[in-house]
Amino acid sequence: MFVLAGGSRTGSTLLQRLLISTGEIMIWGEHGGLLLDGLQRMVTGMAQWIETEGARHFARFTSEGWNSWIPNVNPPHEAFVEGARAALIRSLAVPAAELGYRRWGFKEIRYTGGAVELLKMIFPNAAIIVLVRNPEAALRSIKGTAFYEKDYQSRPEVFLSRWATVSLSLARTCLAGSSVRLWRYEDIVADPEAAIASLAAHVAIDAERFDRAAIETYIGGVPNPARPDRDPELDACAISLDERDRAALAAAEVRDVAAQLGYAQ
Repeated sequence: MFVLAGGSRTGSTLLQRLLISTGEIMIWGEHGGLLLDGLQRMVTGMAQWIETEGARHFARFTSEGWNSWIPNVNPPHEAFVEGARAALIRSLAVPAAELGYRRWGFKEIRYTGGAVELLKMIFPNAAIIVLVRNPEAALRSIKGTAFYEKDYQSRPEVFLSRWATVSLSLARTCLAGSSVRLWRYEDIVADPEAAIASLAAHVAIDAERFDRAAIETYIGGVPNPARPDRDPELDACAISLDERDRAALAAAEVRDVAAQLGYAQ
């Protein structure tokens, strides 16, 4: 069970808390994109290497043994897929089970559609949530936190370019009938019961197991240092946008992706 969000301030922590509240699913937190980057390189890279070099060496080795041309001999690609699966199971599934959760996964805001493809290759039966948010609301929200300077140098064009790239790439993996489903943050907060019912169906858990307090309460994280006592979401509407913000929101890339996700700009 994986939650992949289209950038910062999209509500991924909200979904993380909601899923954990069932007592069934442990959704581990963000990891800076580190977990899948190495696995992606190994699985994808070895597929290409084996196709161009390794397959014929392996075939010769299995038929002729060590005394043949084997400098690039490697196991079949499935061995590396299984290795990636084993790495995530030992790293995430086992600790989740030790805490009493029979299902597991993680949430991340940095991955694109390639991560979805990798996860589906490693775990074909995984349920994946893609979460997006209106870019203007996300920008207002990030400006109320310390993350804006730390991760985006307080530059709206950097934040929104990343939002557009990640959101569109992830949204394109959400095909009809797929186990990869798209949710919009606005729809979750506008009708929590409908969202929970839809989420429960997607992850195959009784809707009554979700604790509604996960949506109704705010847990402080890294707010604006000037207002450490405030929920950035409560302050978001009050945060003004300047000319630079408006220009970044008006960029063709941002407007096009927003329109594709159903957000009028």
